[in-house]
Amino acid sequence: MPILSVLALACFVGALCVRLVDPVVPEIARELHVTAATAALLASAFAFPYAMGQPVLGPLGDAVGKVRVIKAALAVLALMLALSAIAPSYEVLLATRLVGGLAAGGIIPLAFAVVGDRFPYEQRQVALTRVLMAAMLGQFVSVIGSGLIASVSSWRVVMVTSAAITLVVLAVAMHQLKPRPDAVRTHFTWAAVRNGYRKVFANPRAFACFLTVFLEGVAVFGLFPYVATLLEERGAGGIREAGFVIAGMGAGGLAYTLAVKPLLALMGGMFGLMRAGGLVAAAGLAAAALAPMWPLQMVAFAMLGFGFYALHNSIQTQATELAPQNRGAAVALHAFFFFLGQATGPIVYRVGIASIGATATIVLAAAVIAGAGFWLAARIARVE
Repeated sequence: MPILSVLALACFVGALCVRLVDPVVPEIARELHVTAATAALLASAFAFPYAMGQPVLGPLGDAVGKVRVIKAALAVLALMLALSAIAPSYEVLLATRLVGGLAAGGIIPLAFAVVGDRFPYEQRQVALTRVLMAAMLGQFVSVIGSGLIASVSSWRVVMVTSAAITLVVLAVAMHQLKPRPDAVRTHFTWAAVRNGYRKVFANPRAFACFLTVFLEGVAVFGLFPYVATLLEERGAGGIREAGFVIAGMGAGGLAYTLAVKPLLALMGGMFGLMRAGGLVAAAGLAAAALAPMWPLQMVAFAMLGFGFYALHNSIQTQATELAPQNRGAAVALHAFFFFLGQATGPIVYRVGIASIGATATIVLAAAVIAGAGFWLAARIARVE
């Protein structure tokens, strides 16, 4: 099996587990006797350790082998998903999401770093979009499947199903995913970690890339845990409809991965794609804030997904070239700031919804993502 296909399967699973609980937040809240706002923090519980583990997981992959770390991460993630299915309380479920988030952090970022190692720069953005497509499929299947399965059975069945899928992918990775025979390994030391990150931040593009992915995480993904609750409050649906709405994001992302080559030509290269992506993502967020029915919100989320991934994939490509000799560290930092934003986002949205209302909060987030795309393109263009 080609390595790109194996990495795609790993990314499918890595994305599958990230948004797994978003459509079923109200059901978890009711069964485990917590508020919906408290249950929504399960998204942050997954994203914070995902982010905080990156400073170690990336250099660990550079030192001992990225594919070895990916395999270990898949094994731990499968165990945590299985344990979450039998969690007797919110606190136990929270713990499984915390450990699962830490493990998942060793899958997608390192898979992107492997692509960076094995594909030349001129082919890399297209190769990355193939792996990204698998991640989008994982997200798409996750949010639709989670909502549908939970609507006819329970959120616990969602976790069991996800654990089984992860075990299958682990078996494939153990058999098919091989390290490079010519790879140079080093001892993992904190001095080497510090030196690697020093080289990454020596690149003047690093600050702009990492700040933008942080803002992406806050503005876009901070909304997801509140979709089901907002639909219920508007009388527009529940957990099943929330799954379809959030899946619109994945559908838009898939459309982007299929159109990336002509888009790069149409937009005059990566910088034009960054600007257009920010604008389209902002339009999608604004439409989601105003749409009265869930099918229209799903369309808005598809627009959001298309624009978001146009911007985000461009940043990913830049991240793989920030420090070629420390690519695992560079991509791990990209994931660290992105998931730090995702972890912060639900908290920011919670404060915003409580103080200025949901519509105003979402429109403000739209303005942030539009501005971020233009600012990033201008900043990187100045240093190239």
